[in-house]
Amino acid sequence: AFAQSGPAMILAYLLAAFLIIPTMLAKSELATAMPRSGGTYFFIDRSMGPLLGIFGGFANWFSLAFKSAFALIGLGYFAILIYPEINEFQIKIIAVSVCLIFTVFNILSVKVAGRIQVTLVIMLIAILFLYIGAAFISTRPENYQPFMPHGILSLISTAGLVFVSFGGLTKIADIAEEIDNPGRNIPLGMFMSFFVVTFIYVLAVGVTVGILPAGKLSGSPIPLSLGAGEILGKPGVIILSLAAM
Repeated sequence: AFAQSGPAMILAYLLAAFLIIPTMLAKSELATAMPRSGGTYFFIDRSMGPLLGIFGGFANWFSLAFKSAFALIGLGYFAILIYPEINEFQIKIIAVSVCLIFTVFNILSVKVAGRIQVTLVIMLIAILFLYIGAAFISTRPENYQPFMPHGILSLISTAGLVFVSFGGLTKIADIAEEIDNPGRNIPLGMFMSFFVVTFIYVLAVGVTVGILPAGKLSGSPIPLSLGAGEILGKPGVIILSLAAM
């Protein structure tokens, strides 16, 4: 994202956040009116018929598959910190192994997967706020200049690139049937998540741009870990890498 739009990628995250709002409003309305598991497939099947429901269901399935693959390959890249000579095939082996571990968690039950996720998210938010606080005082104003080196079109295309980062905000609708008091908890959960996630994305990206030289940041698969290394040394790299994983 930085290679594509420079420091303006901070604005790209804000723009992508703005673009997810109509989807959140629509899905929260549908999920509270029809709190049934199946999400997008169920809504389209009920409103437009089973044929279009099948297409909607497959589109949703593919989006989840690509989002998961995107995250798992990213996770595999962190092995570079332990084994710098790692090749692409080995990264894929790590990604597949992690996928199997998460599959087991989900097979056990929604409750088990939910508890594991709550624990992971609390730890992750705490680490990210520690990083943002430590990095904020070390930012260099010159790193934000020029702010939009490739023009407004690069900002828009980067917003499209990072939009996937917000894709998970509405996925709770897919298991609406499992949620207590869905009329209150689904919209509340979506919007609380939206504000927390947007706040963290913009601040984390903002301070990372401010502490890393452009040459180091551009094209790096582990930017936040590099940023943590810049201000906290090796312990920072280890902590942020564990958080990312």
